[in-house]
Amino acid sequence: MKVIVTENKLRDIQLNYLNTMKYDYADVDNFIILYYPDNADDYELSDVMMEYDFEDFRLYIDSNFVKDFGLTYFPNEDDAQPFIRDWFEDKFGVKVKYVES
Repeated sequence: MKVIVTENKLRDIQLNYLNTMKYDYADVDNFIILYYPDNADDYELSDVMMEYDFEDFRLYIDSNFVKDFGLTYFPNEDDAQPFIRDWFEDKFGVKVKYVES
């Protein structure tokens, strides 16, 4: 069965995924850190999903997250990273100068 999804609807689906995904949040020193959900309370043992540095305005995004999100929601996987960057800026009210993954 084929389903036709408009660009606006696809954007809504992409945003819904990011807005409802589970993560652990930490605001430490000059960093905003999103960790993959973990049952343990020890963040040092959790893997980092995204990390924002207030000093150099850098956003690190785990490459596996970018790849999985891109393959699932984008015809061109390269479009995932800018989309996540824009979402992060809106969600946390910061400005991202560059992205690493």
